[in-house]
Amino acid sequence: MKTRNKSLIIAMIFLISLTNCTHDDAPEYGPPVDPGVGESTDVLLVKKFSTAPSFDGDIDDVWKEARPLVNAATVSGAGDRIITLNGSSNGDTSLEPTDLMDPYTGESYRYTLRGGHDDEYLYLLFEWEDETDSQDRQSWYFDDVSKTWKQENKYANHKNDKFYEDKFGFMFPIGSPEGFAGGTCTVTCHTNLADPQSGEKVTRHYMKNQGELTDFWHWKRDRHALAEACDDGFVQWEEDEGMASANGRKNDEGISPYSTSMKFTDGTTNLSGPKYVIPNKENYYWITQTEIDNGTAKAVTAVAVDGTLTYAGGTIDPNGDPSYSQGFGNKRMPSVIINPGGQGTDGRSEVQVRGGHIGSGWQLEIRRKLNTGDPTDVVFEIGKEIPFGLAIFNNAAIGHGQTNFLTMKIE
Repeated sequence: MKTRNKSLIIAMIFLISLTNCTHDDAPEYGPPVDPGVGESTDVLLVKKFSTAPSFDGDIDDVWKEARPLVNAATVSGAGDRIITLNGSSNGDTSLEPTDLMDPYTGESYRYTLRGGHDDEYLYLLFEWEDETDSQDRQSWYFDDVSKTWKQENKYANHKNDKFYEDKFGFMFPIGSPEGFAGGTCTVTCHTNLADPQSGEKVTRHYMKNQGELTDFWHWKRDRHALAEACDDGFVQWEEDEGMASANGRKNDEGISPYSTSMKFTDGTTNLSGPKYVIPNKENYYWITQTEIDNGTAKAVTAVAVDGTLTYAGGTIDPNGDPSYSQGFGNKRMPSVIINPGGQGTDGRSEVQVRGGHIGSGWQLEIRRKLNTGDPTDVVFEIGKEIPFGLAIFNNAAIGHGQTNFLTMKIE
């Protein structure tokens, strides 16, 4: 029998009023637990299922067999920004918060993680509290004063400036990288990097030593809406270590399920705007490649000096129309194009995800082969223990809550 996680909903109603969860006060929620199963705050016990769950995002009764890891992912500081990251700031550092993780710093997201295997696949059931299904990722809006099209900020400048998608991340060591067993994700994170150029952060992920790797799974709510997979990638050492240009995060080989190249610049007026629009559509946060191919989405061909957009078959005049305004305009345009990606047939899409937002939080099933044969993927070996860390991004580009120093024990 399959059930939506009603106990998760009930528990979260109680938990909404609580803040700043720590390991000591991490709550219990999720599917009903057999008292004999128990729970842990730092060890994910992965035992063989009596029957593998149907991989569809619903919670089969077999998940009651899995001991939950119950904890919270908390956003901590990550160092000064040094230079501005949002184009809207025009280089004025006073417009952006000092710490890279602000204004998310201190937020805490309660979660439950369960695991199991069937000798072929690792299965995870990952649930976390979040009342909002965040999809409004850097939408295009019209500034009626300057008569120009702009995008919502990627990096929030304040609490009411959050226009991004929900995400999660997992990190596992490949082999035995130095320090990972004791530090997990923290050993890949380097701060106070030198010589940041425009758009470069002074905190980056890369490995401490040449030849070391970690397996990195990164799921994005909007960009993986059709793919139903994570970006399966890895973190490697970089020759320019110590510099803000050092970015060791890479994706495995495969089809990218998204493109963020959604900017059109008019060669005559030199003004920019969204690359594609769906005329009169409301509250949409991505455009599919199919909608482009079948003509539902229209390519913008001109941006006039007053902001009027021209596309094949018509125009959009945003002047005086609040539906294109910043923050709440319901006809703002998306910043991303998505497609189904590899659907589990290539390296980038082999960490598959099913499920969704259930009103009070996220309920996701994750599946990957225990051993993919790919040297950039961790091997989940029965009888072994693996250190790992995880992150939850609540409507955030980089401001993530994290739990490190976790262990997966595979039986």
